[in-house]
Parts: sequence; structure tokens; C-alpha cells
Amino acid sequence: DEARDRLAALLGVAPDEMLFGPSTSQNTYVLAQAFRGLLAPGDAVVVTDQDHEGNSGVWRRLADAGVEIREWRVDPETGMLDGAELARLLDDRARLVCFPHCSNVVGAINPAAEWVAMAQAAGAVACVDGVALAPHGLPDVGALGADIYLFSTYKTYGPHQGAMVVRRALAERLPNQGHGFNAGVA
Repeated sequence: DEARDRLAALLGVAPDEMLFGPSTSQNTYVLAQAFRGLLAPGDAVVVTDQDHEGNSGVWRRLADAGVEIREWRVDPETGMLDGAELARLLDDRARLVCFPHCSNVVGAINPAAEWVAMAQAAGAVACVDGVALAPHGLPDVGALGADIYLFSTYKTYGPHQGAMVVRRALAERLPNQGHGFNAGVA
């Protein structure tokens, strides 16, 4: 509880929105399985080709459940993502947008707050992979506004585990992925 309280305070979120797991890749996998129960065939998920496989691959696998996977592609000249391209991918079927806060491919810090706001304005959940950013300083996730924020504590001189913020309103909508007796417990 103390670790949850302290890290939540550093990230600007409520302690019950702070979750820990074995790794960011495993946390993302479990999260994708929860979304599998929330998304319907024809719903769309936006992923990038600038992201790490750990944050894009699990979402791509939702295609086998009838979820449309939309690829937000980098500019081949710069390796950067363009917000105008994201705007083109957002419509009333977009339910989830996943992107890196900082690219581990080109090392650029993306304007995450801007893209989170765009996704949410379109009615989509914003999932931000912070694994490459967190070693440079923990973000204010509360100010960023992300619905989901993930990073690895071992990359920030902590224990080998993954940290994940899932905003309360979203956590209440997602199907439980743990033991039945833990339903409703973060």
C-alpha cells in the first residue's frame, strides 16, 4: 500500500488507479484481454509503428476477435508520428488509441497530452506507453490526462515489475481479469 500511495502521488493520480504487475508487457497483455471483453466486432483500435512490440502487438491480436486495427504510421523521412494522421484515423468506431510517450525507435518525445485530448474528444480511450520516457523522469499522468499509462519500474531504478495507471472510470468498466474474489479490488 505504501508503494502504491507514494508512486500514485508522484504520478498525480489516485492510489486506487495505481496497479503493479510482473512487467509492462504482461500488464499490457492482461489489459488487452480485458478490452477483448469490452470491445465488439467492428470497433477500432489505433496502434503505431513507432511503438514497442510490447504495446502494439497485444492490441493487434484483437483483430482475431473482429476488432479493426488501424495503423498510425510514422513519416518515413523523420520517423515521427503526425497528429493530423491521428485525426484522420479517429471516428465513431475508434475505441482505443495506443501510442508511445517517447519513441524507443527515434528517441523523440511525443506531444502526449495533445494526442490524449484528441483521442478522448473522439470518444476513445488513450493508452500511453511510458516505458521509454519514465527513465528520464516520471510524468504527471494526472495532468497528461491519459486513461492508461504504463512503464517499467526497473527502468527507473526500482524493482523488476510494471506499473500501470488505469483511471477509475475505465477500471470500473473493464471486465475483471483476476480471481473472482478480487473483483473490484485494484
